[in-house]
Amino acid sequence: MNLNIDDLCKDPLFQLNLAIWLAQPQLSQYSCIYPLFYKSGLNIYSIGPLLALPPDIRLVVTEKINCQNAVRPDLILETQGKKKFCVLECKSSSFGSDSSAASQARTLLLIAGPVLSEVLAIGKRGENKGILCYFIGPNNIELMERTLEDLERGIKEKANLESGNYGCFQIRSSQSEIILEYPEKTKRFLNLMDKSPIKVIQFEEDTDPRPLYFIPYDPNINQTKQEQQFCRRVLFERILSYVISNIGGTTIPTSVTFTTDELLNSATFRMYEIWEDNDAKRHIRRLVKDFLMEIKTRLNEPIRENISYEPQKGWIFNLKDRETYEEFLKQLHKFKPETLDLSKKVEPTLFDNMEN
Repeated sequence: MNLNIDDLCKDPLFQLNLAIWLAQPQLSQYSCIYPLFYKSGLNIYSIGPLLALPPDIRLVVTEKINCQNAVRPDLILETQGKKKFCVLECKSSSFGSDSSAASQARTLLLIAGPVLSEVLAIGKRGENKGILCYFIGPNNIELMERTLEDLERGIKEKANLESGNYGCFQIRSSQSEIILEYPEKTKRFLNLMDKSPIKVIQFEEDTDPRPLYFIPYDPNINQTKQEQQFCRRVLFERILSYVISNIGGTTIPTSVTFTTDELLNSATFRMYEIWEDNDAKRHIRRLVKDFLMEIKTRLNEPIRENISYEPQKGWIFNLKDRETYEEFLKQLHKFKPETLDLSKKVEPTLFDNMEN
């Protein structure tokens, strides 16, 4: 895939995974990503939580400003001691105060305000401070700041409500580097250790600078068709690799069972279990089931009969003898996810919530 680095910086899934990496402890001699958030005492609090405005706030904003009753930010970071929180939203570019994205931004601004502790159910109103930060692509930081300033002013003037702090993290490329930029007020609020701009990724020329994605695919993130197909392929490759690895390490005869949650935790380095976007997770579970059905369909007939699926149990691989074991591994190694229709739409079923 011909990769345009500036386009990559606009990709919300790249932005989300970069933000997660910035919060991970890393050994400096082996790291290609500078862990700015981790070094500054910021930890991941939640991924994709559904947050609702308190009833009294919803009553006030009704017919005064255009807000949403609930929103799902991409990520929430917390400072050590949980006194400050960063509500993070990934966007390819900035937007104006009259755009369709503005109602979500007003809601996020309100949630980052004094009601934050109440919304997160961690204390009384006003006990913790919040900041709404947008991860955005190149050449957007000034317009994004102006939009947030306009929205904050409108909330105050029209609804007489206090919103949270706000800021931006702009991602751009520079030769063989990914640069992160942020305003001084964001640095001060989050107590970031380094002045802006800062190099967060270094890579060799003509190579793919994408780090290993914690979340390889998110159906709710707006991506190009090409990027979405690439991300689905990565998800499937990780699941296939996990299945092959576990089957390869078993003692024959036996049966190996994989639950969907187990497969997705392996594919996301256990980020799946703290991901709170249940709609996205249901969608991905459907993809995983369809992917494993594709594998089963493409296996030779004698081997195919040794795979079964039970909704409350999972995928069962019956390795009854050495010949079956070796043939399973041989055929699974030949299976290539890129040969699938990676744009295929998988429809929901009545049993989505029952399946493991």
